[in-house]
Amino acid sequence: MKHLDETGKPCTRHQDPSPHNMLALALLGSRMPSFHHDVASKLQALMMAVDELQEMVEGVELQAAANSAATTVRELTQLFATNRALARAPQRRPTPAGELFARAAERAGVRTGGEMPSCTCDVALPSIAHALAVILDLAAGPIAVGRGAEITGTIVDRYLVVTVSGPPNAALPNNAGDVLALATFALEREQCELRCDGERYVIKLPLTS
Repeated sequence: MKHLDETGKPCTRHQDPSPHNMLALALLGSRMPSFHHDVASKLQALMMAVDELQEMVEGVELQAAANSAATTVRELTQLFATNRALARAPQRRPTPAGELFARAAERAGVRTGGEMPSCTCDVALPSIAHALAVILDLAAGPIAVGRGAEITGTIVDRYLVVTVSGPPNAALPNNAGDVLALATFALEREQCELRCDGERYVIKLPLTS
């Protein structure tokens, strides 16, 4: 699945997705349901064990270590829940645009600037936040150029139209075409749209009725 350029034609600025790489990602994804089931039970057992340790240990240093372990387990559980939600069928709900892009920026490790109108999009947060994180990651480029992106949103008809731009001529990873194909799939599945003109990405997200 190839994304479009600003004229509505297949983009020629990014490499085509590799069938081999896409099948490798699909193979990995096919393992996720069983993996999530196995990890969920192990996490539950780990949480119970850490809770018991917090009650049993004595001394300031041991208590601090137990508390740190409990915090880490809670954070790990949250990361797991986020990943597990992505593996489920998307359920579109009213989602504030600011929250959507904040989640995406956090996931991609990108600093964002710009103005976003106060509005609510009709999307599934887990899958669309992931797709937007992919776009932010590509726009921001490598760490050497600062990992920053400018985001500007406007409302056109019943859509939020967002322009994402990063440092000019930022280097792209070898798998850019592959991850853009996955982002395009996630967006189009929920009546969104992705286009690019090389330096910028333009995303259309449906607004809540």
